[in-house]
Amino acid sequence: MKKRFLVALMAVMTLSFTSSQVFAKEQVKEEQTKVFVNGEAVDFTVKPLNEKGTTLVQFKPVFEKLGLKVIWNEETQTVTGSTYDLDIELTIGSKTAFVNGEKKVLTVAPTIVKDVTMIPLRFVGETSGKDVSWDGRTKTVYIASTKEQILHVIDQNLFYSQNEDLEGYMSTIDPSTPGIEQMKAQVGQINAIYDLKYEFKNIEVISVEKEKASVKLKQTTTKVSGPEFGDNQIDLIINLNKVNGEWKISTSKIVKIDYLKQDLLKESKITLSDAEQKKVLAVIEKNRASGENKDVEALKSTYDPSYENLDALMSGMVQVNAAFDLKATYSNVKIISNSADEAKVYYISTLVKVKGPEFANLKSESIDTLKKSIAGEWKIIKSDNLTIEYIQ
Repeated sequence: MKKRFLVALMAVMTLSFTSSQVFAKEQVKEEQTKVFVNGEAVDFTVKPLNEKGTTLVQFKPVFEKLGLKVIWNEETQTVTGSTYDLDIELTIGSKTAFVNGEKKVLTVAPTIVKDVTMIPLRFVGETSGKDVSWDGRTKTVYIASTKEQILHVIDQNLFYSQNEDLEGYMSTIDPSTPGIEQMKAQVGQINAIYDLKYEFKNIEVISVEKEKASVKLKQTTTKVSGPEFGDNQIDLIINLNKVNGEWKISTSKIVKIDYLKQDLLKESKITLSDAEQKKVLAVIEKNRASGENKDVEALKSTYDPSYENLDALMSGMVQVNAAFDLKATYSNVKIISNSADEAKVYYISTLVKVKGPEFANLKSESIDTLKKSIAGEWKIIKSDNLTIEYIQ
């Protein structure tokens, strides 16, 4: 029973930090700032400028991509972009702009470079009703609707994860996220040990407020190379905050973990006698009850000495027992296959906190493999978690 708890706890500690992972295998250096509006690249005849932290760009291509009609007044050195309900007016050399007649103050004034009018990009993008984000790693400005910006951050997170770019990955995270330095260290350690492949699918923005948003998705993680690793698919809810005008990932909540082991559920005809079946199921029940009752010695007696990392597992149980009182319930318990001296038992376990610090109640599907000793005793030699679902 407690092994399910430890596995779930480890999953929260690791997978919640790996809504994607990270460390640059190859850095791509861009000499020129790139601009995308609604996912389409904007072409300029004059390169964008960076003036005191403000990106200035050629006005006409940007206005046109934003759907604004362009008017240039040579006499007043004024450029206007307009739609049916919006007028943006900027004047060369002036930090005063007008939006639908209302005065606005710019941090940097529009200017002329090589006979081309250059305007502050973020101001125009945000004034037109779009969100504007800046990726300093690739020197890219991305202008899009709020929803598209949120999805863009998720895409960036996946891109940097897949390319093991730690700094790029961290650039998608809200710097005020609790435990951010620990997160960075753990992700770096994972990247040093493993080469993993990540895939996001079923991505959906489920809520958007002024400064907060949530996205749900499925993340599949498979090992390409490295030591033993359990491939998995997790259902995630990712929370984002708007930080200095840009969307950043704040926290993630694991809803369900699927360890992609459904092939283990294959059932066959049970050939054990009724008496032997009762002995096998009695071991499973003793494992549940002794775990719930914090009887570590009784719990250990249900495992074969060859069970992997048994002593470490029991040490972990002692720590869990000191912190929590948990109630364990097993259902759908059944032997799904057997040989003369081996049996596989499937069951669903539910763990609910009775007392202790914060804990996510959970339901898990598992298969325990038991082996019969020469003395005729059945012991657990292996445990496979199929799924873990966190109960809301």
